[in-house]
Amino acid sequence: MTVVWTAIAVVVVIAALLTVLEVQNRRRRRALGHLDAGDPAAGGRARTEAEAAHAVTEGLAKSAHPGVTGAGGAFPG
Repeated sequence: MTVVWTAIAVVVVIAALLTVLEVQNRRRRRALGHLDAGDPAAGGRARTEAEAAHAVTEGLAKSAHPGVTGAGGAFPG
């Protein structure tokens, strides 16, 4: 009988948690409703810029430390 009551308690707790999360989601949606969706291409541009910055940083690191890359093996240069 204890297992049944434990299962019921778990179901009630999960239902309460889902209810609280849904209420928070509705409040957040209402609070941020005045903001527009923004530019959908902005994410792509940001990703491209981040990849370019990463490539520059990686290139600078490899030129400053020749022979340290994993593909360089044991012989520098």
